[in-house]
Amino acid sequence: MARTKKNIELLKIMDEYNLFISSKKRTDMPMWVNKEKANHKSSLYLEQNLWSDSEFGKTSIDCEVRNKNSFNYSFQIISNKLKDRVLVRFDEGNGVHRNNNPSIPLQEQEITTPHFHKYDNGGYFIAYKTNELTPYNNKPLNIETGLSIFCNEENIISSDGALINIQVSEEGMLPFKCDEDPLNEIMF
Repeated sequence: MARTKKNIELLKIMDEYNLFISSKKRTDMPMWVNKEKANHKSSLYLEQNLWSDSEFGKTSIDCEVRNKNSFNYSFQIISNKLKDRVLVRFDEGNGVHRNNNPSIPLQEQEITTPHFHKYDNGGYFIAYKTNELTPYNNKPLNIETGLSIFCNEENIISSDGALINIQVSEEGMLPFKCDEDPLNEIMF
């Protein structure tokens, strides 16, 4: 397995990155994940603007729902300021991640999902758990709860005061579930 690479470009502006990461960010709610991802036809995708009190280039938040399964997804904050555009990532349903880094003891390198990724002060993109994620070690975490945890960790709120909310449906499909025919007993 390859070692985690150091992001030399980011190290030059690490203070600016850390200020952005800790600042309040806003995006539109609800997030509607309904577009087919161009390079993964089985995934649904959304990318939308993210505004911050401390700008870091043009930033956005994205969500990928793999295999159209709301227990297999990721959220990212991306920016055009860096060649490696991903600033932060949250993964669910992708198994175990290994932080192959010489400064991390071998017994601490394995990180189960769900987990976050963020750059440390050495410029390494490291997977980590928060206390909020501990109860979900290798247990499915639904996308609504995952978005709430992601927004809490990354200091993201709704741009218009709405509740943190996400809707996943294929484009052209109505986003509701029904166990019985909603037209049952209606005469036409």
